Amino acid sequence: MSKYRPRMVYVVAYTAIGAAIYYMLLFLPGVPIIGTGGKMEIGASLSPVLGILLGPIPGFSAVLIGNVLKFLTTPSIYSLPFIPAAPLSALTAGFLTEKKWRIPVVIMIIMLIIAMFTPPFNPVVDYWYVYLVAFYDKIAALILIPVTIWLLRRKIKGPYYFTALYILMFTSREFDKAFGCVIFAFPQVYQGIFGITKISVVRNLYLISPLYYLITYIVESLVAFIIAFTLIEAISRVPGLAENLHIRHLYRRE
Repeated sequence: MSKYRPRMVYVVAYTAIGAAIYYMLLFLPGVPIIGTGGKMEIGASLSPVLGILLGPIPGFSAVLIGNVLKFLTTPSIYSLPFIPAAPLSALTAGFLTEKKWRIPVVIMIIMLIIAMFTPPFNPVVDYWYVYLVAFYDKIAALILIPVTIWLLRRKIKGPYYFTALYILMFTSREFDKAFGCVIFAFPQVYQGIFGITKISVVRNLYLISPLYYLITYIVESLVAFIIAFTLIEAISRVPGLAENLHIRHLYRRE
């Protein structure tokens, strides 16, 4: 066993702690984003941080457990389909921290392909503009994955590192948004849960304020970046702790 591989008991313990912290964060009120009229959900925006700290699978598990507990304590049929969204952010952040790109790329491509065959975008040759508006930022995130990996592999800890960490946060959050866009495009969700019967109304929802949503994602990523950077710098200086957390992939250069 590698000396850098944490024991399973630590992984389970950190996952449980991460789930508890994430669960509490979900109850924080949304923070207004000036100039957009929208609010930033603190808990969901910090899901990539757990992926960086714990790793892809433990981070995914912690966020998923937190979301399930939130649903069980404050059940809402409207939030049920989106429970796996934020865990995907943690999963992606964990893999990108390890400089592994294949699984995130495959997941995003699968979501983009599935969306093409859902009613709001099908046939995509006719409704390509709806598809493009809904997923242009997700496509950009897909393109940014190899950029993030390249930046993380740079030996110098400076502008490259800061840029890579921010792009990592933005890209990971886009997986959350991509899942939400895809799952909402199924009739079982937009019609069965939200009661929208006209497909034209659904398409219009995808066309509303695409720039506003992008600004929201950028601000969320910035907040997550600041928190992640602060935690990474603090934890990396604690002997014994850093080696048992996933952030060792960031501060220990390859």
